[in-house]
Amino acid sequence: MNKGELPYRQIHMDFHTSPLIPNVGADFDADDFAEILKAAHVNSINLFAKCHHGMYYYPTKIGTMHPSLEFDLLGAQIRACRKRGIRTCIYTAASWNEDWCDRHPEWMQVSPEGVLGIEKPFTKNHHSWHALCLNNRAHIDYLKSELNEINACYKPDGYWIDIVTQFNCVCVTCMAEMKALDLNPQDTHDLLSHNRMVEIRFMKEIYAHITAMDSTIGVYFNGHPNEVDQQDKIELSAGRKRESNTYIDIESLPSEMWGYTHFPIQVNYLNKYIQELCMMNGKFHKMWGDFGSLRNIEALEYECLRALANGTKICIGDQLHPSGKIDKTVYQRIGQVFADIEEKEKYAYNSTKQAQIGVYTPNRTLHTWEKDAAATSEGVYRIMTELHYLFDFVDFEDDISHYELLILPDNIRLPDYAAAKINQYLKDGGKLLLTSKSGLHVDKEIFVIDNIGVTYMSEAEFFPRYMQTSFDIPAMDYVMYERGVTVKAAPEAEVLAYIVNPYFNRSYKHFCSHMQTPPDKVTQEPAVVKTSNTIYIANPLFKDYAINGCKVYKDIIGLCIESLVDKPLVMCTLPTTAELTLRKQENRYILHILNYIIQRKCRSLDTIEEKWPLYNEVVYVRFANEPREVYLAPQMNALDFSYNNGYLCFTIPEINGHQMVVIEE
Repeated sequence: MNKGELPYRQIHMDFHTSPLIPNVGADFDADDFAEILKAAHVNSINLFAKCHHGMYYYPTKIGTMHPSLEFDLLGAQIRACRKRGIRTCIYTAASWNEDWCDRHPEWMQVSPEGVLGIEKPFTKNHHSWHALCLNNRAHIDYLKSELNEINACYKPDGYWIDIVTQFNCVCVTCMAEMKALDLNPQDTHDLLSHNRMVEIRFMKEIYAHITAMDSTIGVYFNGHPNEVDQQDKIELSAGRKRESNTYIDIESLPSEMWGYTHFPIQVNYLNKYIQELCMMNGKFHKMWGDFGSLRNIEALEYECLRALANGTKICIGDQLHPSGKIDKTVYQRIGQVFADIEEKEKYAYNSTKQAQIGVYTPNRTLHTWEKDAAATSEGVYRIMTELHYLFDFVDFEDDISHYELLILPDNIRLPDYAAAKINQYLKDGGKLLLTSKSGLHVDKEIFVIDNIGVTYMSEAEFFPRYMQTSFDIPAMDYVMYERGVTVKAAPEAEVLAYIVNPYFNRSYKHFCSHMQTPPDKVTQEPAVVKTSNTIYIANPLFKDYAINGCKVYKDIIGLCIESLVDKPLVMCTLPTTAELTLRKQENRYILHILNYIIQRKCRSLDTIEEKWPLYNEVVYVRFANEPREVYLAPQMNALDFSYNNGYLCFTIPEINGHQMVVIEE
């Protein structure tokens, strides 16, 4: 394995330890530490050189070694791990550094409200750290000296550099640069643009410094290079960050902050690129530093196996106790999961994702956390996964020619060059599904996609409003909660559903019953319009599904996709709880199926306690030629199969949480 090649079974060993804590490392036993990792099937670990407190865990000449640490903890960890063949990657932090903020307040970021170090006094939440500016030359030079020292002492296999983030800094340096660039620090967009410029430049400079020391080393900057964006501002997009990372770590603890939809949204965007990916979850119940908690075995299994099914490596986050004593119970549980991963990972190496449908991401560069865009992304993920369609999130720069269907969900406003690419795709025989404001020009209220059968009129006057359809679903006026748009159908277009407005919008003066006003008579205003190769829906049903969860929205979108896609890549009898992926590995395909039950058993987060077995599920996979053999992995049990009309058909006797099916060409 090359130094930069990622192993599948990693640990991220947090060690943010207050200088107020005594006897740090007093119970550390190097052999015990490394043997427990080895027994848990760990083959790579991120170890701390320096933490957010600014404390170092080796005898540094650069900063402050933790005052109650009496030996080279980092060095002892590295030596013990390497002796057992465990790859060692060094962690350090860029922006959050309490010790150096105390030493050099002139290096600190300044908030637009004038708060030095960004964090207001007396805060105590989990991210209440003071921040150094990534645009400060003295700070950058200090970090380079630190990296020189670490490299000279330990020759690590990689670096994991945390908190590469500008928090809207308006320090003297940043203000001067914004003025020189004619950026207005009082303008949110300009301030965000400057943040991104600084982050990209910092990564590029530090990456060049590290690789000059060792060209084979792995480097990751935890500064959101995994963000999903349209690349609508390409010079500021997350793609520019990815150029300075040898791999991409998708930090995604399924807790209050991220949830279970965060990782799949990210990976369904990044998975189409060749850059190595790693999923990072945690052993914690809630969040980093959640001492005394341990994820349910079913939850840990699901998260790691879902990563494997998506072709990513796996890194489980932990935090070592200040004493240095590793928790055997934690690693017994991790070992259960990693033993399973070790047996299965050979079916994931060098595999590529198979996708039939491309879905444009609603996330704009610099605005990836927008509420509406996040809801649309979640709605896309839920609907496509529950309908078992294989898809990629795409941006304006991606090649779209190979997708059999494109979807523009809810609010994909198009610059001219993106509209031209989609119009050419349609001329070449592609199919298109659009909802609500998607397809409008980025700067004008006019559709710029050819022959979609509608003209934009305005935002809808009424919301909620209703839809009356000709689809094969029970007839009624179906409520649509989120605000849509009003369009006019072209004479040649086929109207598949019509709008039914309420009698009036609810207000303090006009209201009826407890919720929305009931439907009046059906109008001639189109709700769903079809042309030869496009379908347009006037309401944002993806966002509506994520927010309100009406199954009929998924049914309508599913029927629209069915009418546009002649032959799905995969068809099956699986329930909506089951997730599937299809990956190609040399001359074989691997179908992954997972069926773990995500539940909300408390007010703050979702969790998993159960995997429900499935029996005798039938799967059809579109295949160019009759395969040589089909078998279960890793069991190596052959499956009977048939091949007719371009589809391979087989029955899976049992799926107990996760099952792989290998199809040999």
